[in-house]
Amino acid sequence: MMSYLRRLTLLVLVLATVFVVPGIGNALPEQLDRIAVVASSSQTELDLTPRQRQMIQAINRGLNREVSKILNESQQKSLVKLIHTGDTLNQALDKLQLSSEKREIIKAVSQVYDLKMKSLISGF
Repeated sequence: MMSYLRRLTLLVLVLATVFVVPGIGNALPEQLDRIAVVASSSQTELDLTPRQRQMIQAINRGLNREVSKILNESQQKSLVKLIHTGDTLNQALDKLQLSSEKREIIKAVSQVYDLKMKSLISGF
């Protein structure tokens, strides 16, 4: 029961942060900023304005920031190494052998940011 309440609280906090203060995610640790580059380079090419590209980068930075809050420093370093070797964010997270609780939290956070990205792209 406590685990369910904790997850629900986390999801509500993430959603509130995403929708109330979407521009807050611009201050990432330097090492995790590279994840956004990999994530954005793997997207299909769209004819986007500079503002739209900034919005996509902000969403990627927000996801990176939330993931970095969940992982410890060692896991963050391993994640960056895996991404630099060519793994996607999801593949790299699978290889980290995270606890089931961390995996579920990251999955919930990823789903929130996927929905935000889809709503942004559908508006183009």
